[in-house]
Amino acid sequence: MRRNQHYQDRVNRVLDYISEHLGGDLSLARLSAVACFSPFHFHRIFQGATGETLNSHVRRVRLERAALLMKTSPQERITDIALKVGFSGTAEFSRAFKNHFERTASSWDRRSPLEKSKICKAPEMLSFHTEEELKRWKAANNVRARILRFNAFRYVYARIFAPYGSSRLVERYHALTAWLTKRRTDLREIVFIGMSLDDPSITPSEHCRYDLGIAFPQERGGILGDIIRSRVGPARAVATLPEQSECEAQGLTMRDLTPGQAVSIHCVGDITQEERAWHYLYRIWLPSSGFVPADLPAMELFVRLPEEIGWQTFDLETCIPVVRY
Repeated sequence: MRRNQHYQDRVNRVLDYISEHLGGDLSLARLSAVACFSPFHFHRIFQGATGETLNSHVRRVRLERAALLMKTSPQERITDIALKVGFSGTAEFSRAFKNHFERTASSWDRRSPLEKSKICKAPEMLSFHTEEELKRWKAANNVRARILRFNAFRYVYARIFAPYGSSRLVERYHALTAWLTKRRTDLREIVFIGMSLDDPSITPSEHCRYDLGIAFPQERGGILGDIIRSRVGPARAVATLPEQSECEAQGLTMRDLTPGQAVSIHCVGDITQEERAWHYLYRIWLPSSGFVPADLPAMELFVRLPEEIGWQTFDLETCIPVVRY
């Protein structure tokens, strides 16, 4: 087992807990209990692992979640969104929003990139498109957004910070495939999933997090089952689930995800197809759908792997977990 993996797993657990409970108790006492660390020491452990103080991280993620809800649910009032993500009221939220994004929440059009101009620029791949351009793209490419079910799966992943524009994702992918080969897991019987925990048009690039990992289905069916069936047919058994100790030995974190729903667009093509799919889902489909994003990251499900189609072309299900409001 890697010496620091036990600590990193605990910090990852807290990061996930914060993202999933933004409207709840995120005090030092509560989060140190989630991490199973003493509250006298956890804030230093957290800052050492993430580069942010605990309070700064909680406030930033609450603001970024609020911005995402403002963008995807334009019918919601700012007051309701502020309360939903854990602020005590509009006044506190307004001050925090302006301090963080250097503009007032009411002055934002809820569409254009919302990054702090002095410290962050959205990656080039996230260029802005008008709604008319996105609708023309959808019609020209016969794009269809579908509601899909994903069944329970065990997710084994590595968390990558500041992933955009670096070689970290490719390097981690090769390390994961080498591990699968070593444990004699057929690549056709699992699904690689990338999870974007942050929106690069909102979150400073140095704080963006991306989980790259492997979904081991715990039961047949759902979108994961469909992808696996397309490769091996209906008769094969599900891959053997890894245990905690095996993951820790590889420097990987493990979590079990429960069943749910996601809206998805199947993308085949270069990076421009994928980024238009994300824009369409967030800016056009979600606001008119009757759904809101669930407390889970956006997911890229690899239908075909780079070994088959290379690194310049993608075959992905671009998924946003959703719930009805």
